[in-house]
Amino acid sequence: MINKKRLVKTFTDLVKIDSESRDEAKVALYIKEKLKKLGIKYKIDNSKSLTQSNHGNIIAKLGSNKTLPTILLSSHMDTVTNGIGIKPKVHKSSITSDGTTILGADDKSGLAIILETLEVLKKEKVKHYNIEAAITTCEEIGLLGAKFLDYKLIKAKEGIVLDSTSPERLVYKGPSSDYFTIKIKGVEAHSGINPEKGLSSIVVSSEIISKMKTGRINANTTINIGKINGGSAINIVPGMTEIMCEIRSHNEKTIKIELNKIKKILDLMNKKYKRINKNFSAKIKVNRIYDSINIPKNSLIIKRILSSCKKFNYKINLVETGGGADANFFVKNGVNTVNLGTGMREFHTVKETLILKEFYQSANIVINSLIIED
Repeated sequence: MINKKRLVKTFTDLVKIDSESRDEAKVALYIKEKLKKLGIKYKIDNSKSLTQSNHGNIIAKLGSNKTLPTILLSSHMDTVTNGIGIKPKVHKSSITSDGTTILGADDKSGLAIILETLEVLKKEKVKHYNIEAAITTCEEIGLLGAKFLDYKLIKAKEGIVLDSTSPERLVYKGPSSDYFTIKIKGVEAHSGINPEKGLSSIVVSSEIISKMKTGRINANTTINIGKINGGSAINIVPGMTEIMCEIRSHNEKTIKIELNKIKKILDLMNKKYKRINKNFSAKIKVNRIYDSINIPKNSLIIKRILSSCKKFNYKINLVETGGGADANFFVKNGVNTVNLGTGMREFHTVKETLILKEFYQSANIVINSLIIED
């Protein structure tokens, strides 16, 4: 039912439009023009005031049968950096860039599938579920579009995000994520004249890190130290250092336990170093980035996707992931959303590739999951 030639053209058109995070207006214009030609109504939310993008999220709707459920489809408009001037190369079995930029299959492959789905279902006389397409901004810089989407515009209770690798992977379970920053306040002093009057925040930071457990904590939990900033000059004992970290887990209790372990380390540091200088402090600040997802295997959307795959003899596995996507925020706001792959590989690199067989397969799964056969 999909038009492969049209699907590929839509994708190559999309990736030729520069749309790094917070600069999605031009690709949004392309999408809006497509929707207008199809006679599909859409709204733009006011999220740009919060995301600082030059465009809001697009929410398009197809179908108004009140007796049928509404299914959400979603992909994001933005790409990571090195996404300016993309020149897609269509090969026999794949699409790549010219090797100087990313390709932008993350996530314009998902956008192309959504636009193809809307066009097929608009033009073909087939019965289908009501559809809401939430096309978001700023996913690559913290899922901001989905985080600040106006959920009053969304009626769907189940959905599909198209933002993963192989369509043989259906992500139904993912972790919560907290970012946390440890701030160590030491005492500055001249390193050559009176270093004994100083208290190095960097040295204390190294002691804290040596006591922390990082990497894979258990099967469902990871902790990563991503960045360290400290010191003002080479000849000054550093007074302030920040250690920026992340914890991800499928288990909220584990997150609390591991963060409490880190807080106990900081308590020990405060007791030890406040004896040396009362101005010393080691503090932690925790920010929730996104909540976990765990979609019931008997949900409508999973059953529809599995049925579609069975019809076409496609392999598919329900999988857990260690990553986050817009799906996390949809779930938080009451939309049970799974993440289906589109055929992208090595995304965020100049080797990024879209595998055409999988690209077509993903589109076929989505469309047929939405069609209702009497």
